[in-house]
Amino acid sequence: MTFREILEKVVLQTPGALAAAVMATDGIPVDEFARDDHGIDLAALAVEFQRVLDQSRKVAGALYGGSGGGLEELILITSGHQILFRQIDDEFFVTIALEPTGSLGKARYLVRSLLRELHAAL
Repeated sequence: MTFREILEKVVLQTPGALAAAVMATDGIPVDEFARDDHGIDLAALAVEFQRVLDQSRKVAGALYGGSGGGLEELILITSGHQILFRQIDDEFFVTIALEPTGSLGKARYLVRSLLRELHAAL
């Protein structure tokens, strides 16, 4: 399965999902999928939140040191969107933007269940 197919599956099967993207940790988008009426620049958003992700990784590392407590997931909820960031590996993550009333739990479940496919697509 390609990145695009995986992202499309997550967006189309998650109520309220607007867009999803696979990003490198330096903020460069690898691939993305969005509904036609999404109205969000997910790549730009992920680049802007890159600093937050970097700091979150540092906090997780400081809390757990070398005992395997790295950052796996970060959720940001704003008045306009819910944004899920999920680490694929040390160099890539997936991000999903949802409406405020979107099914964040379904998005989290689908991303976790598709992590093997995301790894394989790397």
